[in-house]
Amino acid sequence: MKTTIKAKLLEMPSEESEKLDNLMIRFSSAIRFAFNRRKPDAYDPMNKMDLEKLLQSKYKLNSRYAKDAVMKADSIISSQKELVKEYHSNYKSKLKQVKQELKRAKSKQKIHALKTKLDKYQRKLEEYQKHLDEGTIPKVIFGGKDNYKARCEGKISNQEWKELRNNKFCSRGDKTKKGNHNTRIVLDEEDNIFLRINTSVKKNSSRYEYIKVPLYLLQKKNLEGEVNGRDYKSMVLDVVSKEKPYYVEVIRKDNQYYAHITIEEKTPEIKFANPEQVGIIGIDTNPDGFALTCLDQEGNYKWHKCITNPELTSAKGNRRTNLCGELAKEVVEFIKNKGYSVAIEDLEFKRNSYGNKKFERISHQFVYRKLLTFLERGCKREGIEVIKVNPAFTSIIGKYKYQHQFGISVHNSAALVIGRRALGFNERIPKQLIQVMSSYLNRVKFTKFISSSQWSKWGKIDYLIKILIKTIKKEGGENPAYSKDYAYSRYRKRLLEIA
Repeated sequence: MKTTIKAKLLEMPSEESEKLDNLMIRFSSAIRFAFNRRKPDAYDPMNKMDLEKLLQSKYKLNSRYAKDAVMKADSIISSQKELVKEYHSNYKSKLKQVKQELKRAKSKQKIHALKTKLDKYQRKLEEYQKHLDEGTIPKVIFGGKDNYKARCEGKISNQEWKELRNNKFCSRGDKTKKGNHNTRIVLDEEDNIFLRINTSVKKNSSRYEYIKVPLYLLQKKNLEGEVNGRDYKSMVLDVVSKEKPYYVEVIRKDNQYYAHITIEEKTPEIKFANPEQVGIIGIDTNPDGFALTCLDQEGNYKWHKCITNPELTSAKGNRRTNLCGELAKEVVEFIKNKGYSVAIEDLEFKRNSYGNKKFERISHQFVYRKLLTFLERGCKREGIEVIKVNPAFTSIIGKYKYQHQFGISVHNSAALVIGRRALGFNERIPKQLIQVMSSYLNRVKFTKFISSSQWSKWGKIDYLIKILIKTIKKEGGENPAYSKDYAYSRYRKRLLEIA
């Protein structure tokens, strides 16, 4: 498992910082040069080997730096190609949603806004379709689009813009070169840690000049001298002592230098708990945390628990990332000694919908992605088996089938469905819900409903019940807008005609 550890380069003499900045300028320029000759619509395309040789002579880089620059350029191109496919799919989905919304819109203001959005999405879709047809990629701005706009508007100086464009270099690891040849972590006699950097400048005819910069690796200790959290410092030093390969990227930010060190983290073997014999824990991911529901081997409910933090819906930046990590750690600590496997949703993170900005901020995919990523990594570190299942209709099935039965929240009900799906159980529709469908659908529609797939049935049930709840609210003089999960619980007896 790959793990990236952040470190900081401590203060260095101005001469050394100038050499480091000079290396960043040459390496960043080499990446841009390689990118413009490796992209699909390159004016002067070059093969990899010839390009590496040209970079060595043009930018005075050694062969390893030249190869790393070409590798970085190729990774940008491959990433852009994947993004073109994703953006095309997203805008295609958004366009379909806006067209459906336009059919239902009544006010002139709403129709005008939707038509404007429709035109925008159509232009974007055509743009990405053209890239797919021609095998090209969009323009790439090294230094960032926002920074480029700020430079055009005169908000930042030309010098600041150049510093943003030329602020990093990287070096791949090599086990035959004591872990990393160009940026090697070394220790002195007093066990002080340094990063030895090859400046790729020859001070005589044969040898390159190196600079040795003090490196700070974070390690938090309590009053007893024990390390709090994961001991990343020891992990890095262990890799260095065994001369295993590690990747280093040096970045300049706010006149400070940071090193991102990527190592291969050793993890224990996965303990296969055999869910068919001992049961499983289903986990549903939500904007404020996790909902856990434990099942036995027959798929029956045993217990449930919620591990959440309300601050997660409003926190920003590093604070939100930290909260995601703490919640995932709490979940792993809770389940690691219980002997169960874990079932989670196999979510696809696509920005293919539009809607209320406040809701999107709360339920942004960043939270789900971070929570699931941290949870998976935590489980892997503890040797816990993780089973991924299709997330389709888990919340809908849980709400209509298990929420009232076990007196649990809709999130724990969804976790119950996730666990049952991992065990291989199908969710049959209760007779009461089928009776509701037969009461409100004519014979032809009901026949189509019965002959449809199982998941399609659940979708149709959810759609009809939402309409019925709106009707009930209108009759009672309430706001007919349907947005709350507890609306079904409130009107359940009336909908199912239970006395």
